[in-house]
Amino acid sequence: MVSPLITPFRFAIVEDEVYRGAYPKNRNYRFLKRLKLKTMLSLVPDPPVPELLEFCQNENIKNIHFHVRKVKDNVPLNYNKVVQLIQIIIDPSSLPVFVHCLDGANVTGLVIACLRKLQMWNISSAMGEFLRYLRGGVISSEESEFVEKFSAEIEIPCTIPTWLWGGHVTFNKHPTLKLKFLDPNMVEQQEQQKKKSGFHVVEVVEKRVGANLLENLLESSDKVTTDYDKRDEATEADVKVSRTLQALALEGLDY
Repeated sequence: MVSPLITPFRFAIVEDEVYRGAYPKNRNYRFLKRLKLKTMLSLVPDPPVPELLEFCQNENIKNIHFHVRKVKDNVPLNYNKVVQLIQIIIDPSSLPVFVHCLDGANVTGLVIACLRKLQMWNISSAMGEFLRYLRGGVISSEESEFVEKFSAEIEIPCTIPTWLWGGHVTFNKHPTLKLKFLDPNMVEQQEQQKKKSGFHVVEVVEKRVGANLLENLLESSDKVTTDYDKRDEATEADVKVSRTLQALALEGLDY
């Protein structure tokens, strides 16, 4: 009889190829094998048990142990460890990855909440997700403050998963974190694309306005008039169009 597939306690999918849960037991190994993991992050007080290390070795899974104390009255993590963990999680070469602590709740939840900040989730959404995995259903003030004050510098690899900002940089500055791009071209290409898009908008507007002016001129050429007031109005309209195009061009450069 084939043994059933049993997920680790509090198992959940965080993002594509990113999973979370509690300390894996022997009964969970068959399920974890199906995930084709490359990395397992063990956020526990003691080194993983031999059985778990043997499973990882047999499945070519890199097990990385981060010493984390048991949760008591304070936060057992520090920002330096969180940064290291996030940098592993956002590196495509580490995926698929399974992140676990003892019970899959507080410690793992704090790491994922900080990851959500990098993804630009608002605090209420990140903490709402954190709350769903807690036993008592209450977030301590220390935990809430830990996530809110998380503002460390994170190194962004040359390639990033599609679930992180859509797989490419779409902003000039992160709202809460400091980012160090290992590939500066990720930002430069975005800036060039923005400028190119701005020039394209101006070019389209110029063509449209130019076509309208030409059409108006062709229509007026059939009409002979000595009304200088109308000529003044036409001149004033041309000036306004010119100023509009100039403003659009400048806006495209600054965008």
